[in-house]
Amino acid sequence: MDFEFTEEQRMLKKNVRDFLSKEIAPIVDERERHGPFTREEVVGFIKKLMPFGFYIGVLPKEYGGMELDRITMGVLNEELSRVWASLAATIGIAQLAPLNIADAPDELRQKFIPQILEGELIGCSAITEPNAGSDASHIETTAMLDGNTYVINGTKTWISNGTIADVCMLLAVTDKSKGPLGMSTILVEKAASPWESKELHKIGWRCFPTGEMYFTDYRVPKMNLLGDVATGYKRTMREFESARSGMAIMAAGICQAAIDASISYARERKQFGRPIGSFQLIQEMIADMIAETEAARLLGYRAFCLIDKGVRARLESSLAKAYACEAAVRVTSKAIQIHGAVGLSDEYPVERYFRDARMLTIPDGATQIQKLIVGREAIGIKAFV
Repeated sequence: MDFEFTEEQRMLKKNVRDFLSKEIAPIVDERERHGPFTREEVVGFIKKLMPFGFYIGVLPKEYGGMELDRITMGVLNEELSRVWASLAATIGIAQLAPLNIADAPDELRQKFIPQILEGELIGCSAITEPNAGSDASHIETTAMLDGNTYVINGTKTWISNGTIADVCMLLAVTDKSKGPLGMSTILVEKAASPWESKELHKIGWRCFPTGEMYFTDYRVPKMNLLGDVATGYKRTMREFESARSGMAIMAAGICQAAIDASISYARERKQFGRPIGSFQLIQEMIADMIAETEAARLLGYRAFCLIDKGVRARLESSLAKAYACEAAVRVTSKAIQIHGAVGLSDEYPVERYFRDARMLTIPDGATQIQKLIVGREAIGIKAFV
């Protein structure tokens, strides 16, 4: 296994880090105090970051994109997460528009690709419902065919970018008799038929828009079906592998920010007449933080490497998410401990790192679900009822 980035990836990492430190990092703490991004803000950030490969990197070259591999997209995600987890999550979800529309029917591509190339189309994915969180196989939202249109009814909740998205990849039941194998993914467009939504506020990622979405007799053209009918559940399960691997890389970015802040503080802060970095227990905590971060990073990139090769990574992606996201909670908690009382204050960023890390353990399948997936893949016996 090759543990080294290519020269191009190392250069990209440096350039992105330099840009983020100058253009984005100075505004993060103040902006985090004012709640979720507006759509206009997100479009502005996307346009600033697109030249590096954010958002547009997942789009094939034949449509004007960069067609970057997942390792390279991981490099971008890790660096942005290190600076601003809210923005990393927002852009990561926004790019579901170019990712899915590249595989959509020609008419949809012709309609939306120009907007994508301008950074003007924000996407989201609507899976979770009030009665279907970890168990996506029992969603209740329906999309019944009526002539040449699907009529959608249902409620989606905890939908990332749900309050600002222009298009939504919605998982719905199209054939109730088939259970999970009767689900389809349908692209719904807000401009054509606006959905209702409300913002849901969270412990972390405070700038990250998250909403509940309501669909009542919502009509969508039949051509907006993504993939074949009744393949939505399988499509969703496969997409989770990339999403979970990405969460692991995001966790590594937050961990790295916590390590950097802790090392800097340990060098400057003095107690008992010397820098606290000279105390053995401080060094032990930092050593533990580095070890957990390196492990999280390697697990995440290993999963991405397999996916880039076209190999299913059910176990590897779930293992990466389970370990890395819980590690991020431990690492950022140690960062607060190293900072002492000021670590509890929002004058220092480590309390934000902790809140943002705590967010990671739930989305795209809670830690406990990931462990059950790993167990199932290893043993060959399902623990799910």
